[in-house]
Amino acid sequence: MSIAALILGVLSIIISFLPCFNIFALLGGIIAIIFASVGLSQAKTENAPTSLAVISLFVGIIAVVISILFLFVGGLLMALLLMWN
Repeated sequence: MSIAALILGVLSIIISFLPCFNIFALLGGIIAIIFASVGLSQAKTENAPTSLAVISLFVGIIAVVISILFLFVGGLLMALLLMWN
């Protein structure tokens, strides 16, 4: 689960910079956070290393934050452009 969360998180960070696909990055980041949380709980119950799950969790959180930031910035720019006309 942690590897899937890491892959989803990295892909979500990359996709979050594309204006039209930003909402997909937000969904991918949320799914990455869920997968990382499940992987972290599984690793703790099995006494396995939790470093990959923690890194995946941070990457997912960063992807969600970047995606939300770009959604707000894009919305603000669109509002300013509409007010201009």
